[in-house]
Amino acid sequence: MDFPLLSALFLLFALTMYVLLDGFDLGVGALLLAQRDERMRDRMVDAIAPTWDGNETWLIMAGVTLLAGFPRAYGILLPAFYIPVVLMLLSLGLRGVSFEFRHNSETSRRRWDAVFAGGSLVAALAQGLVVGGLLQGIDTDLDSFGGSSFAIFSPFCLVTGVTIVSGYATLGVGWLRLKGDDATRAFARRHQRWLPLAFLGLAILSGITARSVQPHLAVSWRDHRVALSICLLVFTTCAAAIVWLAGRAGADDRAGFGLALAMMLSSVAALGLSFFPHIVPFRVTLWEAASGTASHQFLLVGALITTPVVLTYTAFAYRVFRGRTPDDGWY
Repeated sequence: MDFPLLSALFLLFALTMYVLLDGFDLGVGALLLAQRDERMRDRMVDAIAPTWDGNETWLIMAGVTLLAGFPRAYGILLPAFYIPVVLMLLSLGLRGVSFEFRHNSETSRRRWDAVFAGGSLVAALAQGLVVGGLLQGIDTDLDSFGGSSFAIFSPFCLVTGVTIVSGYATLGVGWLRLKGDDATRAFARRHQRWLPLAFLGLAILSGITARSVQPHLAVSWRDHRVALSICLLVFTTCAAAIVWLAGRAGADDRAGFGLALAMMLSSVAALGLSFFPHIVPFRVTLWEAASGTASHQFLLVGALITTPVVLTYTAFAYRVFRGRTPDDGWY
């Protein structure tokens, strides 16, 4: 049995769950910057209040999988991305603090809204910088990182950072249409008419630029041309469908969010195919970086135990807080 491959698939699954579940609440948080009305901001935060704080569990599971299953890759990737990882963790912490303070504050809620929005924006941007750094490649020196930690601030990585922000914002407006009141849904509908197209355009720009920045991508894309073509077709079709539905009165609000999820799934699949079989892109393969068989067996047994628990809790939370957000919020 190919244990490193199974561990890598679980790593991809955990990252995908994080992107889908934390992506829309980071998107909603960033969208607070586009809303001046305090009551509307309250409604937007209320829409994510019951579910936003458990999503980082998937990020922790991905980190543990990387450390236990692929320690050589962990030792290379973490130093390469120290800066965006620290920025992301600080931003996620600020989001948690600001959420509680804004809920209990009567005089400085606007200030805490700005902190929550800024934390959401920086966390999403930091994740985009990591994606850009993976695409442009990482310099290695045997089993260690051999480049500069500031390499991720290249123009290409900044473009991928903005691309991820636009993707999360696309998820965010879909969620607001699904959960918000009439005014919130109208706000979301306005932004649904352009955000998916911005995400599409930035993703295409990032892909074109990535091929010139990283020559190895051409080989990878040629090897997976059919699957990647399907991903691009799904991505483009979903973006166009979201915009079309946003302009139609009476359109099903669930469709826009579902299509946004499909966009993110197709983009994650495309990234996974582009990197496979490498875990340190174009430098170290899954099997070269893998730990011993016993470590993978222990890791996968733990995953089989904890994943159903986390999935059950997540499903329970979404079931309990299903439907539109109440006028006075969930609390």
